[in-house]
Amino acid sequence: MRETPQNGLKGLKHWRYDLLAGIQVALVSLPLSLGIAIASGAPPVTGLISAIIAGFIFPFLGGAYVTISGPAAGLAPALLSGMLVLGGGDLAVGYPLLLVAICLTGLLQILLAFFKTGRYAIFLPVTVVEAMLAAIGLMIIIKQIPSLMGAMLPAAKSMLETIGMLPQALPQIEFSILFIGSLSLFLMFYLNRTRHQWMRKVPPPLVVAILGIGFGYLLNLDAKYLITMPENLLEGGITLPAFGEVFSRPDLWWGVLVVVITLTLIDGVESLATIKAVDKIDPFQRKSDPNITLRTMGISNSLSSIFGGLTIIPGGVKSRVNIDAGGRTLWANFYNAVFLLIFLFVAKDVIARVPLAAIAAILIYVGWKLCEYKVFTKTYAIGRDQIVIFVITVLAILGTDLLSGILIGVAAEVLMLLYLLMPSFRSILNGQLGFLQSSSLLWKNLRGLFSNPVISVKEDERNGQPHYEISLSSVVCFNLLLLDKLLCSLPTNVSVSLIVTESGRVIDHTGMEYLHQFQEECIRDKRPFELLGLENFFQFTSHSLSARMQDARLIKEKVKLTKREKQMEGLAQHRGLEMQIATASILNTQDFVYLRRGSAKQESNVMTGDYLGCKVRLFDYSHTAAPDYYSKHWHTIITLRCSTDPDITMPDFVITPGYYLQRYLVDYAEMTLPEADRVFAEHYRLYGKEKQNPLAFLSSELIEFLNDNQGYYVEVKNGEMLAFRPDQELATPQDIDMLFNLAKILKASCFNASNTDNS
Repeated sequence: MRETPQNGLKGLKHWRYDLLAGIQVALVSLPLSLGIAIASGAPPVTGLISAIIAGFIFPFLGGAYVTISGPAAGLAPALLSGMLVLGGGDLAVGYPLLLVAICLTGLLQILLAFFKTGRYAIFLPVTVVEAMLAAIGLMIIIKQIPSLMGAMLPAAKSMLETIGMLPQALPQIEFSILFIGSLSLFLMFYLNRTRHQWMRKVPPPLVVAILGIGFGYLLNLDAKYLITMPENLLEGGITLPAFGEVFSRPDLWWGVLVVVITLTLIDGVESLATIKAVDKIDPFQRKSDPNITLRTMGISNSLSSIFGGLTIIPGGVKSRVNIDAGGRTLWANFYNAVFLLIFLFVAKDVIARVPLAAIAAILIYVGWKLCEYKVFTKTYAIGRDQIVIFVITVLAILGTDLLSGILIGVAAEVLMLLYLLMPSFRSILNGQLGFLQSSSLLWKNLRGLFSNPVISVKEDERNGQPHYEISLSSVVCFNLLLLDKLLCSLPTNVSVSLIVTESGRVIDHTGMEYLHQFQEECIRDKRPFELLGLENFFQFTSHSLSARMQDARLIKEKVKLTKREKQMEGLAQHRGLEMQIATASILNTQDFVYLRRGSAKQESNVMTGDYLGCKVRLFDYSHTAAPDYYSKHWHTIITLRCSTDPDITMPDFVITPGYYLQRYLVDYAEMTLPEADRVFAEHYRLYGKEKQNPLAFLSSELIEFLNDNQGYYVEVKNGEMLAFRPDQELATPQDIDMLFNLAKILKASCFNASNTDNS
């Protein structure tokens, strides 16, 4: 096992990886930071100031490992709204006042971190958070449409006002600007989705910015269509917070308070979601500390505001670029800041030639990733109850403001849970339930949503190890903080059983996601864990994280099979395997590298049984990965355990098509393949561990199969094998036959290699 990289001075030994990653992150961060500042209504240079300050602060204060922090598009609408409210509709007047609110937000975050409330955002329903991000994406898109066309419209305080002003942009269309904007938008979508690797080597935002500069020179664009940069960065580039004006004007205090609460809430929610998502794609599987991250954010925000910068939070897009570029510690964030500082002083005039239409195209793409149709279909798949709350929250945010919309979404979640828990209104009308009884039941259910879900904690010993048995009632978003506090207080070396008892009426989507994440953490830490009692709950949909309720009648109803389920069931019967159709959260008990990555990991249509004397398991697998939180990746995977005989040993190794997953194979070293296997070496890479010899496992039959059927990924870990094709989604019956053929060859290779070693 290679040493896990650490932050601080110890992390400097990885400077080669972090330096190269920092360069690539800076190339993405440069246009994004400029665009976020413009979308926020602030001078473009303030976006770079924020990113630079974040890079100089986070490596020294920590909290995360590969998460790149800086200005985020998710806060742009809130900053613009706050600036307009505080400035009475004048951005220039409102910006120094907004800086005061940002500074106070940072101080509040430091205070919250002191009281270890880094996970305070956990009480918000997951669907409300996702709806907030979707609404922000829609707001970004709508606000950038005029800039894409070359229209100059004044900033509006509300979203409805912005939508009402869009018709005014049509007479102002400049076709040269529209051409640049349309081409830039096309390239953002095309380059981010292309399968040609050579096209993806240069970040799409950088391509769009450079192309925009070229067309700007070619068409001799007027300065009003270009980014505005100060002549002197030190004198005209830094705006100081207007502390004196805020403290001397009581009429501003309420507005500042609302902005501080809004920024703190959105900061916390988006940051917690981002660091959790990035941790799941960290090749070294390190875990960020939300309290330290919150404290670092607070210090960064306070310093950023003093130098005229925007709010600072972890960013998913830049963090993914960092990981893909090989970044290992927060020093990548530091190098990113250094390069941005160099760009700012050396290439200021070049930056000033970037057309606003190109920046608008970048922002529209970022907004689209937050609100694309997959966001809605994913929510609908979780449950109809969730799509109702999702749509209500989105409409509420667009119709009011971010803070009010979030509160309306939370209220909708409360009402939805009460509606699900209460008997039908028909029971009151037909006299089965009295009015006083129904009122008492309503109050009891409402109180139960916020009551401690922990009924009892029993400590005993199991298999010579301390064991905690925790009985639970209903688990919903509003009482998770109490459960989280208990679980975080348990010693890390104890086993845990969570039992959802019959007194638990409901487990909402947020509760299911929390229980699944805790289960994943226990598996990663090799900590025994079991979750009992879910079989007594009716699952709203086949999604493993959908809400569940106690309802014996619904549990007994027969579930209708989909076309895929019928197909897989037939294949299982043909091979004499057992079939489990229901979707479940996957548990990576073997610690396969491939199954470590991503979020919302689920398995369905699981075939299990004996195949040629081996334990075989074939299933449909899906997961998501940052920054595309809503885009599912599907594959059909087969796993095989040949033997439990201790004399038959297998080395841990990975065979990858090309350089697939190279960044994540941190526990392995690439092995040199023999000259005789030249064709194999052109299409595959072999990774193994020191003092092990996976080459003996590569039989001629296995090499021939992989050469004839290029594209398979094979991983062996702790004596168990996993295989699938990364370039295929759900396998067809013919593809499944090929997986079983590969399993047969893998089994033969296993025994042949073991016999060779023994002889």
